[in-house]
Amino acid sequence: MKKVILSLALLLFVGNMTVQAQDKAAEKAAKEALKAAQKQAKADIAEATKMKEALYAKINDKSVTPEEILAECPKGSALVMKAIKSGGVDEKKISEVWKLLAEFTQPLHNEYLANATNSMAFDTLGYYNNLKTMTEALHNELKTTKVVKGEYGNEAALKAKNLNLGQSALYYIYAAQFENECKRYENALEAYDIAMSYAEKYPECAEHVKLPITNEQIAYYAFMTAHEGGKFDLMDKYYEKALGFADGAQGVKQVKLQTYLEKGDTTGWANAVHAECIAKPSGNEDYVQMLLAYYQKSGVDAMAKFADEILAVDNNVLIANYGKAYTLFATEKYDDALTYYKKCTEIKDDYYDAWYQCGLCKFRQALALNSTISGIKNQKVAKETLEKTKSIFAEAIPFFEKARQLTPDEPQKWAYELKQCYTVTGQAAKAAEMDKLL
Repeated sequence: MKKVILSLALLLFVGNMTVQAQDKAAEKAAKEALKAAQKQAKADIAEATKMKEALYAKINDKSVTPEEILAECPKGSALVMKAIKSGGVDEKKISEVWKLLAEFTQPLHNEYLANATNSMAFDTLGYYNNLKTMTEALHNELKTTKVVKGEYGNEAALKAKNLNLGQSALYYIYAAQFENECKRYENALEAYDIAMSYAEKYPECAEHVKLPITNEQIAYYAFMTAHEGGKFDLMDKYYEKALGFADGAQGVKQVKLQTYLEKGDTTGWANAVHAECIAKPSGNEDYVQMLLAYYQKSGVDAMAKFADEILAVDNNVLIANYGKAYTLFATEKYDDALTYYKKCTEIKDDYYDAWYQCGLCKFRQALALNSTISGIKNQKVAKETLEKTKSIFAEAIPFFEKARQLTPDEPQKWAYELKQCYTVTGQAAKAAEMDKLL
């Protein structure tokens, strides 16, 4: 038993020794890797510094060409970024490295802007990527650089860079527009997001972030960009804020509703339109009309129910009154239908359809009553019914005449009904006049 215990103890000891050896090997490898990274980073920074000095010498004596800026700045930025990402930059030197990176990005940024201003072709994706690098470089330079006051200090220079960082918020709106034009919608939306949250992303320069448009307007642009790019799931992210842009709020609502149909979600569209119409019937008459037609496919009861919902909120919505009248007319409730058609004429005096339908309500009533006469055996009752029929036809005439007044050059819209009414009421001359127009 003692031999077994001793063997186990020996095994554990050997195992611990193996782990310790592996840890030491890993630690040695890590140190060697860090040393190599530091050496390479130092070499990269040295090379980038030489490139920057040569470039700025030409910038300062104004001999640099756009081609040199477009070629050298990306190379220099790439070297510096490589060094930063390697983890080999000395922490004591990190602020200088961020400063070096900013110095490569700024001339390139200015060159891109000059091309854009002069309507010259330029690398819009390069512009956006460089902009992100530039603002991060400025941010980290400010974050890691110790402020030195006095005549020979860096305080004034850092304040200028802080101002530069704050003013760069506007460039993200440019970038978003450029990327949108190139149909790189994800980049465009990212740029809009940065613009809207710029003061939070870079709080040190918040006082200098002064955009020419509101965040609500930026959200409007982002919402429309998401729609254009088919990023339907991202539209909701900007919807509420975009509604705050008064000049575009109606368009935002329309596009959101349109999106349901683009996705093939007719039920979702109907529910969204319904909610919008109930919330504000008077501002959404077109949608009320569309939804009345939608519900009509399910029958007049569904159509009538929606019309009632709208009229309960606002009884002066023209199309809702007309829709309600239509459902009553379709179910031969002519007196009730007439009430709503008359309401339509009160709301809109030159509404031909409403005036014509008022006349048609009476016309149909008269025809229905007239069809019963042949079955009435009592001559007195039959005669009274005939006279009642004539009086109802007579009641229809003023409505049809108003329709005639509104569409004088379109006799096909009223001449037949007027001819019948004038004939039945014994006005032969007027009936003949109508007959000539048919």
